[in-house]
Amino acid sequence: MDKLFEPSRKFIKSTNLFKFQTYLEQKLSKKFLNYNKLWLWTNKNPGEFWESIVGYFNIDLERKKFFKAYKKKSFWNSIFFDNSNLNYYDLIYKNNSSNLAIEFIGENKFSEKIIYSDLNKRINALSNFFRDKGIKKGDVIVGYLPNIPDTVISFLSAAKIGAVWSSCSADFGTQAVIDRFSQLKPKLLIVADYYFYNGKKFRYSKNLRTLKANLNNPLILKTSYPSKNNTSELKKIYNQKKYSKRNKNISLSFNHPLYVLFSSGTTGLPKCITHGHGGSLLQHLKELALHTNVKSEDKMLFLTTCGWMMWNWTVSNLLLGSSIVLYDGSPFYPNINRVINITKDTNSTMLGAGAKVYETIQNNYKSNKKDILKKINCFISTGSPLSPDTFKFINKSLNSKSFIHSVSGGTDIVSCFMLGIPTLPVYSGEIQGPGLGMDIDVFNDNGKPTKKTGELVCKTPFPSKPIYFWNDRLNDKYKSAYFKKFPNIWSHGDYVKKTKNGGYVIFGRSDATLNPGGVRIGTGEIYSCLQKFHWIEDCLATGYLTKNDEKIVLFLKLLNTKINVDFNTILKKYLKTSLSPRHVPWKIFIVKDIPRTKSGKNSEILVKKIINNDKVQNLGSLANPESVIEYRKININE
Repeated sequence: MDKLFEPSRKFIKSTNLFKFQTYLEQKLSKKFLNYNKLWLWTNKNPGEFWESIVGYFNIDLERKKFFKAYKKKSFWNSIFFDNSNLNYYDLIYKNNSSNLAIEFIGENKFSEKIIYSDLNKRINALSNFFRDKGIKKGDVIVGYLPNIPDTVISFLSAAKIGAVWSSCSADFGTQAVIDRFSQLKPKLLIVADYYFYNGKKFRYSKNLRTLKANLNNPLILKTSYPSKNNTSELKKIYNQKKYSKRNKNISLSFNHPLYVLFSSGTTGLPKCITHGHGGSLLQHLKELALHTNVKSEDKMLFLTTCGWMMWNWTVSNLLLGSSIVLYDGSPFYPNINRVINITKDTNSTMLGAGAKVYETIQNNYKSNKKDILKKINCFISTGSPLSPDTFKFINKSLNSKSFIHSVSGGTDIVSCFMLGIPTLPVYSGEIQGPGLGMDIDVFNDNGKPTKKTGELVCKTPFPSKPIYFWNDRLNDKYKSAYFKKFPNIWSHGDYVKKTKNGGYVIFGRSDATLNPGGVRIGTGEIYSCLQKFHWIEDCLATGYLTKNDEKIVLFLKLLNTKINVDFNTILKKYLKTSLSPRHVPWKIFIVKDIPRTKSGKNSEILVKKIINNDKVQNLGSLANPESVIEYRKININE
């Protein structure tokens, strides 16, 4: 892999990671010769490492009698910071400065700015309203909302009083919302009136009566999409004197539930993955400050919705006193330059998006200009693997002196296993390395470490593992999800390989790995190879099962369906010579669209189920559920 960027010694010494390492070396009276040595120490000493995060970030952790930083049991039920109290919101609560906290920009170009002192006033008022309505510690508050400031404020107000938060973005269909929220039995549902996407206005809350009836009749709190004439119920609460009395945060057990996130599976109801106050707090501080190098003067624009874990991660920038930009709408409306323009207009210093967004910018970039986003210190990519070509495009055209952090983790851990390391070089196509305290490895099918491509695993517990799955009293779903393949080892479901540079390359989901002739092939290899063909807008590879083998089937979405090329011959020949005969698809189909999740991931497993006539129950996790109709009509054997 090509080296794209290497930080100078001067820059390295200015990073939060270098300063933390110096703090740790002084505390321990020892030296770490490189990042790998530091990483190994954090894995061998989990209690001491995570305690050092508490100390370094001045977290108010109340240690009670019989406190223990790390109580080792089985992986799934090991306990961090037993007998201690805190509140995720504490660090934000202390910041009553006039510094910018949130900048909102809607697709309709309406904008709003909120400083920290105003943010805390609104959170204080809304949390008082919650209490006034009888909501107490442990009750569930849910939001069916666009990516607007009220969504962030509602979440933090819930955290302040120990209520449990969960959210679905406004583009979720009614049934998808019911499938998720009905499992939580919420006491309060917060909903807006409309949102914009691709130039259209969607009045999404018109089925509120149906929702209420299926969610055990919760209280309803209405807000409105940001505008000059916002007279919503929630807006009035912020300004009512009866809710203005300043109240303290509730001190909560370290592992008290903070929020519930949902799996995007295609069978049965989505799993309700529950994360705690303390684990989420420590992981996000570590990842944002030490790995992403966020400082108080930074401003992060991350293209996400509140239905994706990257929203939760983005909100945690507020813990560091930095600011966030909330954009709600299509990243490419009214034109392909929307993301670039918003980044410039807001003076953002960090840009985050799904890999598909960067690929779309790359495929439509017509200018010869270089370094067009000079203020960006770090590009963050996730959702699916970022190809080497897109790495090079970002480095060449967007900013040659910026870090490119491809990160990978997920809803399951509301954080990352692998991510950026600001003291190390950036190589095209590679995730830089493992996160501190994340004891990852690559295993073969026999559960042994391998230098070849294999299963991503984690061998040691970490604080942001789920505290439990909601309604999973015996923890059967929890244990089955991560510990079925290798006893007492977290199996994450990614098909990866470690590189000679110490980084990682992800080849796709291990449960979506192709297996023609008994040879395992990651779909990412095929996608990366096909990026050369600019007439391919998107593609999806999956397996068709025969009696004793699996055949690769490739689906293509073309930029122009009238393209006059013999794509069958061209692509099969290219894949054969570039990769191997095993990578050559048995059949290739042109389709109108590729099914994808709301976080932008192609739904390979869902398509595999459809073409193999397996049962598919849950389409609510798809951004474009109508796309599957076409696949159901395809006769694979014709």
